[in-house]
Amino acid sequence: MKQLVTTEEMQALDQYTMTEVGMGEDVLIERAALAALESLGAGNFDLSNVLVLVGLGNNGADGIALARLLHQLNITVALQFVGNVSKAKPAVKRQLKIAEACGVVRSEKSDFKQASLIIDAIFGTGLNNDLPDGLQKMVKAANHIESTVVALDIPTGINGTTGQVMGAALKAKTTIAFGYEKAGLTKGAGKKTAGQVVVKDIGILAPKDFKFSIKAK
Repeated sequence: MKQLVTTEEMQALDQYTMTEVGMGEDVLIERAALAALESLGAGNFDLSNVLVLVGLGNNGADGIALARLLHQLNITVALQFVGNVSKAKPAVKRQLKIAEACGVVRSEKSDFKQASLIIDAIFGTGLNNDLPDGLQKMVKAANHIESTVVALDIPTGINGTTGQVMGAALKAKTTIAFGYEKAGLTKGAGKKTAGQVVVKDIGILAPKDFKFSIKAK
C-alpha cells in the first residue's frame, strides 16, 4: 500500500520524528544517505565519476552525506555547492565538516558532461518559490546533457504537493523518495520529471492519530 504525502505533511512528520520521537536530525540524514547508497548499488548506474549537486538546506545535507559514503567506497565523487555555503543550514555545515575530514573534494565548477552520474540534492520538498534565475539557467542547461540524474527525495524545481514546475526543473531518471512518496511525484510535470520513483524507509514515523489528506493506494 502506497501512502502519498503533501509537502506540509512531510514537514510535520519530519518534525514529529525528530522532536517527539527523539530521532536526531543527523541520524535521519545518515539514514537517508545510506538508503540512497543502497538504491544506487541496486540500480544499473555508472558510478565511475559521480557529481553531487548540493543546496543549502536539508536536501543538501543528505547529498553531502551520500558523497562521503561514496568516497569511502573509493568511488570518484565531487561535491559542488549551488549557492553560498556561508548561508547554509547548520546541518549542511555539520555534514560538510565531516565529509571534508574524510577527504571529500569540493569543486568550484564542474563539467556536467564529464559526470557519469549526477546526484540532485539541491532543493527537496521545502521549495515554495520559483528557483532563482541563475539556478533556472543551470537546470535548463543540465537538462540538455545526457548524464544520468538521480534526484534525492524530489527533483529540484518540482512542487512536492502539486507537481508543478517552479520556474525550471531538473529531469531525473530516478527519484529516491525518503519515508513517503510526495504527491507531486505522481501528477503533471512532477511525474514526467521524476522518472522511476523508489521509496525508501528511513525511520520517519507518524503519530497514531495523524490524518493523511490523501488516501493510500
